[in-house]
Amino acid sequence: MTAVFQTARTTLTLASTIGLALAGQAAAQSAGDANPVEVRGGTAAFDVDTNISAITVHGKSTALSARLRLRRAADGPVLEGIEAAVPVKSLNTGMGIRDEHMRKYIFTTDDGQLPDLRFTADKATCSKSATRQSVCDLSGTLVIRGTARPFTIAMKLTEEGDSIRAVGDSTVALSTYGIERPSQLGVRTADDVKLRFEVTAKVAGPRAIATNGVR
Repeated sequence: MTAVFQTARTTLTLASTIGLALAGQAAAQSAGDANPVEVRGGTAAFDVDTNISAITVHGKSTALSARLRLRRAADGPVLEGIEAAVPVKSLNTGMGIRDEHMRKYIFTTDDGQLPDLRFTADKATCSKSATRQSVCDLSGTLVIRGTARPFTIAMKLTEEGDSIRAVGDSTVALSTYGIERPSQLGVRTADDVKLRFEVTAKVAGPRAIATNGVR
């Protein structure tokens, strides 16, 4: 009888050990199912009105870079550790002298530095709007001319297998960063600047291979 109890006790202990091991393995898999996404190319564009209704300033950079992690969930993707940057020198309005003024009066710091535009966000939960589409509300920090301010943007994600295309629009006010509206030859820009970002990426296993964004 004692041997029977010992055998039963051993079986229960073994079962408990296996159960705990499986639970730990499941937890580890759940915690590690976020795939890194590295966006090596993309487009950042802006439009700003002026005091002359017929003139609108448009600028674009194709040097947007970003990295994040993507975790798939039933309600939609979850984005984590979001970091994006645009080199100021890559912004182009199509007019050399205007680009020089833009960099000098908008983006150059008091000590003569020209830091990149940067956006960071810890996490963004997306909600499905269609079978392969989701809307993600990113709320984080946008740094312009070395000054950080809260910033939100809605990104629309379209998934095709492992490929993802993201497009987002938002608005930023120059006055929020203490930047005076630039003027040239009587043309003065508005305070609000419309922003648009677009990237594509391929999520594949532990790494993601990105392709250039298009505007």
